[in-house]
Amino acid sequence: MKISLVSPGAQVVYEEFMQAINQSSSQGRTSASNISKAFAKALNTTTVADSISSATSYKDIFIEASRKYGVSYDLLTAMAQQESGFDSDAVSRSGAMGIMQIMPETAKELGLEHPFDAYENIMAGAKYISQKLQEFSGNVDKALAAYNAGSSVVKQYGGVPPYGETQSYVKNIKAIMKRGADVPYTNYISRNATRNQLEEDLKKLLRELPDTEEYAVLKQTLAEINYL
Repeated sequence: MKISLVSPGAQVVYEEFMQAINQSSSQGRTSASNISKAFAKALNTTTVADSISSATSYKDIFIEASRKYGVSYDLLTAMAQQESGFDSDAVSRSGAMGIMQIMPETAKELGLEHPFDAYENIMAGAKYISQKLQEFSGNVDKALAAYNAGSSVVKQYGGVPPYGETQSYVKNIKAIMKRGADVPYTNYISRNATRNQLEEDLKKLLRELPDTEEYAVLKQTLAEINYL
């Protein structure tokens, strides 16, 4: 399960937290492996986001993008699965970046300043495909082909160009749309979150963990290191 730690501060808090836990477990009282898994699951189960209250997971971000740009949730998530497999750090051989695989020049046109920020990248991708849908009168095949190969090529051929990559791209996305994309529940942490905000969020999150056996070791260790 992936923990999406967008800001450097988030990474510092997580690493220091795990270091404290590992030091405690090294004294033979707990299992660091079990704690780490429980902590990862906790981060992916509860909101740890700053300022963006309506977008706390990838699913929520796609819903917000869908509503903002009038593009179907199914189309956006299918594109993300085809483009990057929902990997916010993905970079293609041609230089396309992030979840929606946006090229550097396109990023500039869209005003995308932080292409590896999941929220910003998804919003930019949604904006871009909405422009293509508008340009081609709502024709999904043409819009997707333009997103992949460029509008001029689609206009030149009057539809999806005879390029194997582009034809497979359109076909695959439509197939994913039909069955539904496998959107991971990856927690989004704002790039602008401060260390103090993250620490407070994490403490609140951990205090609210369910009283189940799955989290017992984690809670015990947190008490031992006086984190809760």
